[in-house]
Amino acid sequence: MSDENDRMQTTLAVALVEVYETLRLIGLFLPIPIALPKGPEYKITEMAPAVRRMVELIQDQPMAEEEMALIWGAALTWCSAEMIFGRYLRDSDPVTAMQTQLLIQEAGEALITYLDGEKGADKKE
Repeated sequence: MSDENDRMQTTLAVALVEVYETLRLIGLFLPIPIALPKGPEYKITEMAPAVRRMVELIQDQPMAEEEMALIWGAALTWCSAEMIFGRYLRDSDPVTAMQTQLLIQEAGEALITYLDGEKGADKKE
């Protein structure tokens, strides 16, 4: 069981970092860039406050409301996933792991939708 928990912790941590990295890169290309800390080592003590700050700052971006909502929602959902992941690290409850997975997936899907919209906008120009 311990090996399974270790694998799940690693899987969830990697997924959190992947979505974080996508948020970080998107932040750099916003009309008013939002810089999030970059690796090579990602520390949750730096990542979580940075994404929380992004949630606040994104609302001041001069951009379409739909695009802003996708990034804001993804960042907020990432924050929720990170909090629940911390709970999973403490209790190893499978339901908590599933909640974390779902939130990470939702955040990632919102970012994919945003990026797909950006690609579509590039084609129109």
